Amino acid sequence: MKIPAALLAFAWLALGTTMASAATVEIVVTNIKEAKGTIRMSLCPQAQFLKDDCPYSGTAPAAVPQATVVIQNVVPGVYAAQGYQDVNNNREIDRTLLGVPEEGVAFSRNPSYFFAPPDFKDASFTVGPREALISVRLRYF
Repeated sequence: MKIPAALLAFAWLALGTTMASAATVEIVVTNIKEAKGTIRMSLCPQAQFLKDDCPYSGTAPAAVPQATVVIQNVVPGVYAAQGYQDVNNNREIDRTLLGVPEEGVAFSRNPSYFFAPPDFKDASFTVGPREALISVRLRYF
């Protein structure tokens, strides 16, 4: 059975459109106090914000005073970036007995927060079909 050329062309264009709409997000992480470990950043939709299973993530070696984490193939949508400096490369945020982070943490839009992490609405931003560049600042407690 022959597939009509028009159908093949449509499928090719649809695939190309899907691939072209995936964005690259560059996250400039500032206020890095020591060049030790790894900067780990994730992009999370609201349902996965503040959890470990965000669909997009990337890393960069920690460097003073800043590092850039590049996350590719991000589907356009509303996300919040969350991340931290994994000083000892154990892939988790080390905390005190009271639950306070011992390593620097960061959220998109640099929201203020004290006794609890920020709300999604305070950290969210829109990723379009092209490249996006955001800046976050590590906070140390």
